[in-house]
Amino acid sequence: MTLGSAVAAYVAYGFGGQHAGWAAMGAVAVLQGSHLHISMSRALQRTVGNVFGALLVALVLLSQPSVWTIIVLVVILSFATEIIIGSNYGLGQILVTPMALLMSYLAAPDLAGMAMVQERVVDTLIGTTVGICFAILFSTLDDRAHLLTHHINRRR
Repeated sequence: MTLGSAVAAYVAYGFGGQHAGWAAMGAVAVLQGSHLHISMSRALQRTVGNVFGALLVALVLLSQPSVWTIIVLVVILSFATEIIIGSNYGLGQILVTPMALLMSYLAAPDLAGMAMVQERVVDTLIGTTVGICFAILFSTLDDRAHLLTHHINRRR
């Protein structure tokens, strides 16, 4: 897990990312799965959730909201995240991503914004891709066979 997160951060940093830790967290989130099929599910949920969450932030920032509007949104997102993330990781990511990005925007509006939204998506893609590669590399043959059987049975 440590090596996967380090590789993800290094790749993100190599692409010029200012928040390479996001890529590292993406890899760690994927690698927390106890079996390959769980890792793949987490990768999909994290990627889709972060992309949709980032799109929500882009829509909010395009409307040029007031500071108070952003504060209210952060409070609502925080509350909703706590309720949902334990039961649905993907939906939780849709909520936690805008919360984190909007809090960053409040802290440093000149540094955060649309560029940060784009970087969140890129770093998430890097992190989950590296996480998937490491999950496959370090999985057992039984895990790979189970995942293959699962996908074959789904197509029937």
